[in-house]
Amino acid sequence: MSGPVLHAITTPTVWLDQVLLERDLVGGKGASLSELAALGAPVPPAFAVAAPECAAFMATLGVVDLSSVTPDMLPALREQILAAPLPADLAAALADGFAALQERAGADIALAVRSSATTEDGVEHSFAGQHDTILGVRTVAELEDAVRQCWASLWSERAVSYRQANLPDVVPCMAVVVQQMIRSDVSFIAFTEDPVGEWRDHVVISASWGLGEALVSGMVTPDHVVVAPDGRVAEYTIGDKQFMIIPDTAGSGTREAPVPRLMRSLPALSAEQAAEIATLVRGLAARLGYAADLEGAIAGGSVVLFQARPITTLDDLALAGD
Repeated sequence: MSGPVLHAITTPTVWLDQVLLERDLVGGKGASLSELAALGAPVPPAFAVAAPECAAFMATLGVVDLSSVTPDMLPALREQILAAPLPADLAAALADGFAALQERAGADIALAVRSSATTEDGVEHSFAGQHDTILGVRTVAELEDAVRQCWASLWSERAVSYRQANLPDVVPCMAVVVQQMIRSDVSFIAFTEDPVGEWRDHVVISASWGLGEALVSGMVTPDHVVVAPDGRVAEYTIGDKQFMIIPDTAGSGTREAPVPRLMRSLPALSAEQAAEIATLVRGLAARLGYAADLEGAIAGGSVVLFQARPITTLDDLALAGD
């Protein structure tokens, strides 16, 4: 694998499966997807709006020193970001990227547009849930709006408060990942080590029906699956999966739908699927060099991965055990 690239990219957008990229250029999510692609992991095609584009855009709004933004400025700043036109070169690059994804995945493609701050998904701070993800984007105009929405989420009261509490001296910067949205039959989060310390040598999986937003947002109680080192399912607790998020077939975006009653009490993963996920994520964690938290899905019978990040709770557990 070649070394990470930071300064060689001069275009507003960069594909994540062509060269290994640094988080300072494509943010935490973008860097992890770049690394997963380089390792041959099953990830959807994706490109990123480079983080410097956000800083340049903010400068056009008169915000040159991002560290000077104060809490009372936030509502007006978000409104400015959402209303301002994108630079012409970025708008053209987004249109080209959208067309390229259509060529790779089909004309009826829907996109997942994900915030990818340079501070996200680190060893010490995950920033999970602090910034926006927009699903079901189907047009270039919607893609432009979604990029602005991701940038605006960098300046939500919640995100600013989190940064001030955890990284007060870091100047924020936001890349945006534009990824083919997979129509997930089952979504999962897999931990290559138990984040609460009970099964440290086991893979722990949470799984639920539909797209992953229901799972990561806490909308449902997912299935809890523990897979032993030999691939055996050591524990399977079926969760109360009453709702799921699915693509909105009437247009863009997604919608909440009730899970059919018979499916609520069925396991979302078979023993074979759980073992396949565990084998895949264990192998990737060994090559990534850290205990990992990976989000993914089962779609059409195949495993797909959307992102990876270090498990941030393990150091706390190690200290507690000292």
